[in-house]
Amino acid sequence: MLSIIVAVHNQLGHNQLFLEGLQRYTTGPYEVIVIDNHSTDGSAKFFEANRCRVIRNDRNLCYPESMNLGSCAASEEFLCHINNDLYVAPNWNGFLIEAMERYHLDAASPLGLEMMPTATLTDWMQGRWAAIGQERLSSGKGIDQLRRMVQAMYGDWERYCGEAHRAFAGTMFDGIVGSCVMIRQSAYDTLGGLDERIQSADWDLYYTLRKREQLIGDMKRCMVVGASFVHHFIRATIKSKREPFACSHERLTIDRKWSQAEQAELWCKPAEFSAQSSRQRLTRQVVKPLRKLVQELDRATVWRRLWISPDRVVGQYRRQFEQAATLLCSEVLS
Repeated sequence: MLSIIVAVHNQLGHNQLFLEGLQRYTTGPYEVIVIDNHSTDGSAKFFEANRCRVIRNDRNLCYPESMNLGSCAASEEFLCHINNDLYVAPNWNGFLIEAMERYHLDAASPLGLEMMPTATLTDWMQGRWAAIGQERLSSGKGIDQLRRMVQAMYGDWERYCGEAHRAFAGTMFDGIVGSCVMIRQSAYDTLGGLDERIQSADWDLYYTLRKREQLIGDMKRCMVVGASFVHHFIRATIKSKREPFACSHERLTIDRKWSQAEQAELWCKPAEFSAQSSRQRLTRQVVKPLRKLVQELDRATVWRRLWISPDRVVGQYRRQFEQAATLLCSEVLS
């Protein structure tokens, strides 16, 4: 039913934790297709030893080209384009597929640090992750170090996931979490795969689906499903010492393919593309991140104390989730 497609270039520790999570928490039949882009640390052998299908490349291909290569080899009804620096929640795939079937979706993503049900909760969780380990993250960390980072972030992973599911299982909203995108094989084939020129493949896919929804009406936009969650270590690949991409095709930025007007019309948060004064842009791009960093540095010592007490960590999330759920309920009623 599900083909999980992941591209890797070294990062053995992340690969081990990633597969450990898949094997523990993925439900139902699935296959794992690994696009190994010239790893030199034994990652390809590791996946092969764990009965994954590995397509070995002698060069480092870009993300959309890797996903297309894996998708062409897939045999199941649903494709999941996923990053290797993820740790998945219990039944992550089952909740996504259930929502896609119930609401006839062509693509869906789980909740993640990039996108939670409210902006306040997203900022809070991203700040917590920045304080705990994102800035100290490197591709050279082993699986035990990465496990400890997950523990520090969530206290007790399964209990955290249970709290998140209870709070947001009934929530679904426009958006995409690019580190984990489930798409129907039929929709992928109709679109002709990902546009390999665009490295921001998640944004491009979201725009493409939503524009097709508007113009033709045979597909639906991607939705974020509140019942499912994944942890993303964020920017682990960018911070690693990877080989330059060897792709020979043309490369375009998202802004060259999609005008600002198109993005403002199609993106799930159109306010991000509204006309702003220079002062507003400075506040958004510089002042706000700096203020957020200062706040989270102040909290850093608190996180180090809290992580050794799973009850306190999970309790903090419970309170944050309750506040977010209350806000969502009030928005619906208004």
